[in-house]
Amino acid sequence: MTTKQRMGPRHWSETGPTESETMSTTLNTQTGTRVLFLDDSGAPSLKHPTGAAVIGGLSIASAKVPKLSRRIAGAKALHFPDRNPPSRWEMKATQLLSPGAWRRRQNRNLVLELVRILEDLGCTTYTASINKARMQRELLMKESLPMLIQRIVEHFAVECAHRSEVGLVVMDRSGDGLDAHTSSCVASDVASRKLPLHPVVYYVDSMTSAPTQVADLIAAARRRTIEGTPGMRVLNDRFAALRVRGVSTQRTHAGYPWNNQLIVI
Repeated sequence: MTTKQRMGPRHWSETGPTESETMSTTLNTQTGTRVLFLDDSGAPSLKHPTGAAVIGGLSIASAKVPKLSRRIAGAKALHFPDRNPPSRWEMKATQLLSPGAWRRRQNRNLVLELVRILEDLGCTTYTASINKARMQRELLMKESLPMLIQRIVEHFAVECAHRSEVGLVVMDRSGDGLDAHTSSCVASDVASRKLPLHPVVYYVDSMTSAPTQVADLIAAARRRTIEGTPGMRVLNDRFAALRVRGVSTQRTHAGYPWNNQLIVI
């Protein structure tokens, strides 16, 4: 996986472990890793035609990622047999979830098959949203993007601790120069609060990352539900029902009850 952010070598101080090393030692007591694949939908600018800005995606045990990718490829091949090989084309929410596209049975069947795959593999979905009608002022992407991801990470950390896993965040690269800024904000939050996560956001090209393509659908379903697009509420509810068991009574480091569908504004 090609990333824009790489973790540097670890160095122990002569006088003992630093605060960051203490966090690393805590991470090493976990038994496995869990990947959170994210993508965005919409933008906070009032000039942008969307009515909401959403980050959404799915978490899965890293050992199951290869199986998830294979099953996504199988679903694409099954429902679109006349298209190029699955690895050669990308699922996009604009082509599957727009009002006209969602009326096509072929598109609905593919997306609903993806929901079943996520459920079968024990995935948890997450979304964090900004309803632009409720904003007190216009937000810039450099403000909204870290804010939304940090809110999801806050709740993802609860799931990781519950499962005794170390989490890592993978996101579709934006190409707008905000990736390093967003990763820095998340890394600072993870390190300062000693969350059981890699202190970095890893970026990928969604064309080559099938789970990130599904994250795009999860984010878009939530955005279109906020906007009132017909048929999207049922799909959004299907995605939101995919949640880890046994953490509903737990709280995040900020004191919020755990949830997987988060309203930021």
